[in-house]
Amino acid sequence: MTNTEKFTFKPIAQMTGREMFCVARLRIDTFVTEQKITVPELDDQDLDAIQVYLLNKEETAALAVCRIFPENGKWMLGRVAVAAAARGQKLGTKMMAQVDGYLRNQGANRLYCHAQWQAKPFYDFLGYKTKGEPFVEADIKHVMMYKDL
Repeated sequence: MTNTEKFTFKPIAQMTGREMFCVARLRIDTFVTEQKITVPELDDQDLDAIQVYLLNKEETAALAVCRIFPENGKWMLGRVAVAAAARGQKLGTKMMAQVDGYLRNQGANRLYCHAQWQAKPFYDFLGYKTKGEPFVEADIKHVMMYKDL
């Protein structure tokens, strides 16, 4: 990998079946298989979200994914995942930098997320701030965080 990974930004309606398969497989591997989350992985928010992803050269697997979507007048980030085999390559940081740039180009000035408590240090590193008290979502401790763009 180089520092020039270009992430793809597409709504589901513009994705190929192969792209959606790769994104869904990484999310299921991360959130269902690894983290044992039992709520449905794909939800109605996916229909309105911009899917952000980087596929491997062969386009057989996603290396990093997330989704961004408008909710009640603000942009939300969710389903941030990096493939186990690709961790440690700073793909999450690179993806988030491209998300920030994309949203700034859309006129957004702030991005919110429900951060898993164990991922809070990652978001702290990226400049996110905590808003409110921790809460439980899908049986996992989360906290609302935001970043000014």
